[in-house]
Amino acid sequence: MFISSNEPNSQLGASLLLVEDDPTLAQELQDYLGSEGFQVRCVSGIQAAEEALQSSFDLLVIDLKLPDGSGADLCARLRPYLRSGIVICTGNSERALRLEMLRAGADAYLVKPIDPEELLATLINLLRRLAPARSSPLQPSPMPSMWRLDRVQQLLLAPSGVRVSLSQAECILLALLFSQADRFIARQDLLAAFASKAIDMNGPRLETLVSRLRNKVHSDSGARLPIRAWYGRGYTFNAHADMI
Repeated sequence: MFISSNEPNSQLGASLLLVEDDPTLAQELQDYLGSEGFQVRCVSGIQAAEEALQSSFDLLVIDLKLPDGSGADLCARLRPYLRSGIVICTGNSERALRLEMLRAGADAYLVKPIDPEELLATLINLLRRLAPARSSPLQPSPMPSMWRLDRVQQLLLAPSGVRVSLSQAECILLALLFSQADRFIARQDLLAAFASKAIDMNGPRLETLVSRLRNKVHSDSGARLPIRAWYGRGYTFNAHADMI
């Protein structure tokens, strides 16, 4: 059983998102931190965390290894958009990984098994540092629209959650664009990638593929696929993208 601290109630009412896939640990921490005045919400994966973050949280506690992705990647994606304090928790105590997480935007790094009193002290310290900004509730900057590509099932998940079935060529195209989101990919590089998969593709066919894919996504999901064409040169995907 965790022992309650004697810390002052500077944390009273602070909102906390706990991203942890171990249900026993998640429940124990939720109960303990709740008894210390935190308003705790638990989720077990990356996608659930991103959905929860449509609301604001003062603090985030994120496990490094999650069933649908990496807590490190989630931290790096969130940091530009959130002023919340971020604590990473992991069983890996390697110095290089700790430094990587701190560079990615984590405010603190705790090694499992988690000492709940150390976690509490870390969170309270973060709240003290954030205190000037907490004169009004922490508000996240608008999260970018999330597009997800499931390469195994050849599915595109629109930000609304609608699934769009893809052909092999469409899946290859999006995988290339998603891997370099917001970066220009030259047409010849795209054509070379299709050739490596023994898919007969040329400039006009590529333009037709992109046009039909845009129409399909809009018809199925109502969303506009944010592929920007640099005519005769290549394409960019101008939105937040992830692959699973």
